[in-house]
Amino acid sequence: MNSDETSDFFWKPAVRSSYPEKVQYINDTVFVYGLYAPFHFSHWMFNGLLPLYSMMRTYNATRNAWLMQIHIVDDQPSQMIPQDISFLTDGKEIVFNYENMLTEMQVMPPTVPICFANAVVGAGNRCSLYYCEKNIPAEHYDQFRNDILNHFIHNGQWEKYMQKEQADKRVFACINSTKIYTFDNSKNDANTPVIAVLQRYRNRYILNAEELINALVKQKYTIKFLNFDVGCSLSTTAKLLKDVDVLISSHGNGIGDAIFMAPKTSVLSIDSRFYSEPWFAYVHTATGRRFYNFQCESSDCQVADIKLAKQVLEQEGVTLTYYELLEYVGPKYPTRLINKYFAGDDKGAYSRYTKDVTRLVDVKNLVRFVKEILEEMPLIKNKSFVELCETGKCCGPWCDGALEKNVFKKGNAWGGEERKTAAGVINWKAAA
Repeated sequence: MNSDETSDFFWKPAVRSSYPEKVQYINDTVFVYGLYAPFHFSHWMFNGLLPLYSMMRTYNATRNAWLMQIHIVDDQPSQMIPQDISFLTDGKEIVFNYENMLTEMQVMPPTVPICFANAVVGAGNRCSLYYCEKNIPAEHYDQFRNDILNHFIHNGQWEKYMQKEQADKRVFACINSTKIYTFDNSKNDANTPVIAVLQRYRNRYILNAEELINALVKQKYTIKFLNFDVGCSLSTTAKLLKDVDVLISSHGNGIGDAIFMAPKTSVLSIDSRFYSEPWFAYVHTATGRRFYNFQCESSDCQVADIKLAKQVLEQEGVTLTYYELLEYVGPKYPTRLINKYFAGDDKGAYSRYTKDVTRLVDVKNLVRFVKEILEEMPLIKNKSFVELCETGKCCGPWCDGALEKNVFKKGNAWGGEERKTAAGVINWKAAA
């Protein structure tokens, strides 16, 4: 499977010197793979499902191919929403735990052994992240999107899917909870830009999301206000995102859903003060979506959460006084406290706090940036994604590693040939 070295799993079939007395033969290929934290939608997709999909395309899988899921890191089946992956194949998927039989597709190993004509073992060490040596070809991401839309949504398929009884009500929960906002409650025009604002409720809550939505509506955009915490499936996520031009969300799981948006659309990660990371920069420089870490560096965007800070510190066995807690969650980076209680190394405790804390977005600057993005759309229509990257318009404001691996370095996702730019790797910068 595709994960960091500490989580990876190495497996090979056992060699038998004799055939069993009974065996059933399937004249097709079985694809053997593993999953990393599949309860997390983006990990499930980008560490597991997409590498598997890419391998199946590379090896020309038929509609009768089988799957075999032989290992899961951080398996939490009770949190998993049943995911229909029938767009991949009409064959079955063998699992080794009854709790992982989430749909009609999954089966336990049969009592009579199966002999397959061929087996492809592993996910090819291919993904967009820094720990994968190889890349998924960029065209596979668009083919993945198109296959899902054609299988579940287009040509009357969505109506059939909606009528199919779902054992888990979470499958359609995100559809039912979505709110649509338009200027003067007018009917949505096909030419009106669609902005999706994804709210998180368990952590990383955007406190002034309503103010942001009102400001965007005043620009005469159509706003989809999304809640994926209630539950969402692969197909329902694709349905909600397929017509979105700009996705706005706190850093996290939902950022990966932009793969269901059209190529060269934009994703804005609302990062808290003192925390930002490039995980989704790696993802989207390969998928061909414009990605931006929108981080407010002003204390005006901070929201203090003493309860969360206490929880994080308790995990490290540290108790602060009341006034130290106020300093810890205050407007300055708590260097003094980290030096005092952690000898300068808090093992990422403060980062865990700032990653999950409630945040405010700089509404004025964000709306201005969204306007800038939408005004550029006609200009970028005839440019390739690589050309956007070469002119500093595909990822920012700090994407050096992601751009190098997925766009410029030999073996990149966009054809594999090495590319050079006049000024090295170029990052996208929002107008000041």
